[in-house]
Amino acid sequence: MKIKLKALEETRSFYKVELKKGGLTGKKRKDYLKALKSIEKIIKEERKPGKKLKHKKFIPYDHKAVFQNSKRGY
Repeated sequence: MKIKLKALEETRSFYKVELKKGGLTGKKRKDYLKALKSIEKIIKEERKPGKKLKHKKFIPYDHKAVFQNSKRGY
């Protein structure tokens, strides 16, 4: 995720520079601000300590193994 985070930080800095230049139309400026807000939200979530990672592989649930050790003998 470091590459994604680094790319997002570079994009964020580009948008900030473009917004400071001030040569943007109203719609373009609005789009840049919207994108900047979402980028900052993603970066904040990525840097959050204790973040849970998603499993990339499907881990099947083995029903037989669970009920095989049961005292009731399902």
